[in-house]
Amino acid sequence: MTGEGSTGSLRVSLEGFDGPLDLLLHLVRERELDITVVPLAAVAQQYFEYVALMDALDMEIAAEYLVIAATLVFLKSKSLLPPVPSEFLSEGEESAEEVEERLRARLIAYSKYKGVSEELRGRAQEAASFFYRDAGDPGTDIVQRYRIEPGKLGSALLAALRATKPEKRSIDRERVSIVAQMEYVLRAIRTNGSALFLDLCRDLSRPGIIATFLAILELIRQRRLTYEQASPHEQLRLLPFQPLEVHAN
Repeated sequence: MTGEGSTGSLRVSLEGFDGPLDLLLHLVRERELDITVVPLAAVAQQYFEYVALMDALDMEIAAEYLVIAATLVFLKSKSLLPPVPSEFLSEGEESAEEVEERLRARLIAYSKYKGVSEELRGRAQEAASFFYRDAGDPGTDIVQRYRIEPGKLGSALLAALRATKPEKRSIDRERVSIVAQMEYVLRAIRTNGSALFLDLCRDLSRPGIIATFLAILELIRQRRLTYEQASPHEQLRLLPFQPLEVHAN
């Protein structure tokens, strides 16, 4: 959701921020500023715009947002005035520079943690695109890893559809049960140990091919079968799912 500032030139975008430091870091990066040297008061106005828009939309504003807002108000006001001599500061009172450096240190630390979390999230997503199966040889501890590539499944479906003969269309719609096709696929694999997708679709109509493909996707999701394909142009071979066995060293 967006909002426009009073000058008509500022567009504020409400995103899923994890907290006030996340919002402040976003504003610094959005302006391509160096977090280690940028005067934090420079993004104060944008920060106020966000908080004001959150309030206008009746969004619950956590106290941490208001604390950072108050700190930025302090820094902005101090940036407009000459520095206060140290002898006029009360005992134990922080100067504007000390307040800013303390906030900057928190922001830099948050930036590092955020970068690490994004890297870990990327690695988790990468790992989720693979599945594992035992090599099938009792004498080895090798575990095979396969990348799940939806494009290969899509290519196999298109190849099967192109291989079908033209058929006459009728008003009656053929009804094919996906559950029945799941049993059909599993029965073929139990009988032969494996099955080629094109062989399963050889005598099927287009609705039957599509139902069979959806049945295969559901069986893969349920981890009741898996597949292998040597290259994008090779046939898709369906195999029984083998749970990953963890071998102790």
